[in-house]
Amino acid sequence: MHAIEFEAQTHDGVVQIPPQFQDWQNKTVHVILLETEENLTLTKKPQFTAAALKTRNYRFDREQANER
Repeated sequence: MHAIEFEAQTHDGVVQIPPQFQDWQNKTVHVILLETEENLTLTKKPQFTAAALKTRNYRFDREQANER
């Protein structure tokens, strides 16, 4: 199945196919309509906070870290 995507205004139950896709005229097609929301409200995603680790008295061994 081939697919194209474009935006169009509907009028009297008709969706016009843009000129660049005229080779799709007179073909049987599968149509999915999605309404464009004009006043899209974005929800704020929660932000991650940094983890605080106490590293005093911690010995970092580079060789052991590279083994993992």
